[in-house]
Amino acid sequence: MNEWEFEARLNAHRKLLVEILTLLAGKPEFADALLRYKEETASPQDHQEDPGVEPDPMFAVKGKSTEELQSMLTAAFVRAGIVDPSSAA
Repeated sequence: MNEWEFEARLNAHRKLLVEILTLLAGKPEFADALLRYKEETASPQDHQEDPGVEPDPMFAVKGKSTEELQSMLTAAFVRAGIVDPSSAA
């Protein structure tokens, strides 16, 4: 599988997951659980770096993974009408 095929498949998975999350977020019992999950998985952002210290590559992977998870949950909440698009940033 080449790079563009891999990217296309990842995009398809993301779209499907956001659609499923949107359907779940439309039900109050699932919306509450998803909102709690979003809060629990958010990374604290203190925007401080240690000068001269090279970050661990796995730390970067986890950060990007968390960022994507938060992005998908936010997209689902916006699509389900739970979150106002202007405040979803």
